Amino acid sequence: LPKQLRVVRISEWLTKCASTSKVFEGCPVQTISNNIDTRSFYPTPREFARQALGLPLDKRIILVGAQRVTDFYKGFDRFLEAMRNVQRDDVHVVTFGRDAGSGVAALDVSHQHLGFLFDALSLRLIYAVADVFVAPSLMDAFGKTLAEAMACGTPVVCFDATGPKDIVEHRVTGYKATPFDSADLAQGIQWVLNLPRECHEALRRNARERAVKRFDSRVIAGQYGALYEEMLKAAGVPV
Repeated sequence: LPKQLRVVRISEWLTKCASTSKVFEGCPVQTISNNIDTRSFYPTPREFARQALGLPLDKRIILVGAQRVTDFYKGFDRFLEAMRNVQRDDVHVVTFGRDAGSGVAALDVSHQHLGFLFDALSLRLIYAVADVFVAPSLMDAFGKTLAEAMACGTPVVCFDATGPKDIVEHRVTGYKATPFDSADLAQGIQWVLNLPRECHEALRRNARERAVKRFDSRVIAGQYGALYEEMLKAAGVPV
């Protein structure tokens, strides 16, 4: 491999994988996260978003979704198992993405499936309706939906593993459950829902702040800019 090669991965998990790989042996490896546009994903008043989408105002909404939720690596079965352990009778599960509605229908809980979404406006409204966004991925290179949800001020519950591990700050912007324990995932969901109002609002503010500071497009562009400048200087190119 060329000596000047630099390897950039989008999560600490992938960086560790690359660092221990024989393919990239001797190459510098660093993490620069995926980016999101926090000017497109931002907090929207919850009541307005629920009214706009025809969702109940008097329920605690648990949101889960991905392009194809039933993909094995998205861990949807872990979410369904977790929901059987959530001890609340005031929840409403909202799903989005392909093939998400059928599994939830088997649960004894009110639910609604919003289908596959194509635009940031729809996603922003859906993130806004939720009291908590659950991302039960078993393996994810990064986890863009987590960062988008947090940018919209929605706390996230995920497993403390692979890409999502970098995104959520435990009990600060959400909850990181023991991999891949459905019971602890349920504990995380209940922890968020059981918080006093002022603590839940603090969690929402923290989520937005972390998304802007860590994953905004301008932040990530700056990190790549610094890397390119460093490489050009190392090659003797004036910058």
